[in-house]
Amino acid sequence: STLHLENVSKILEGSSVIVGAQNCYHSGLAAFTGETSPDQLKEIGVKVVMVGHSERRQFLGESNFFCNDKIRFLLKNEFTVLYCVGETLSERESGKTLEVLSSQIREGLKGIDSVFFSNLILAYEPVWAIGTGKVATPSQAQEVHSFIRKEISGLFVGASSISESISILY
Repeated sequence: STLHLENVSKILEGSSVIVGAQNCYHSGLAAFTGETSPDQLKEIGVKVVMVGHSERRQFLGESNFFCNDKIRFLLKNEFTVLYCVGETLSERESGKTLEVLSSQIREGLKGIDSVFFSNLILAYEPVWAIGTGKVATPSQAQEVHSFIRKEISGLFVGASSISESISILY
């Protein structure tokens, strides 16, 4: 949790482990009650921030456009962003997986300069596989990873080499 990040950061100082936060506010140092600012995270050694986790989308209403604001701000402020994308069970069962992922990628990454892509990691997070005992098969995960690369290539001129080098986690 955010409460422990400073201690963890101190313990890991000098190691090759990079400390990341599960969330932060999408603006600079300011008084946003209950939020952690990127400046505060930087002060304690955080280098990576997760954006777009399914729980934040579902329970806190964070849209693709809100995620885009966070991503753009964090990248401009020299953080690495771990951007989560994924579909629900009903979206998968109704054949909307690629449509949902396309929206998350196109809206979430809109307007981001390709120079920042070295500081971007995508995580395929199929919501239907969280805590259900179901998992994406290797072929399902590979299909999604290929689709994500294709979407990124289509977003940016000359991005095919970027899309091949970007890290995509499952």
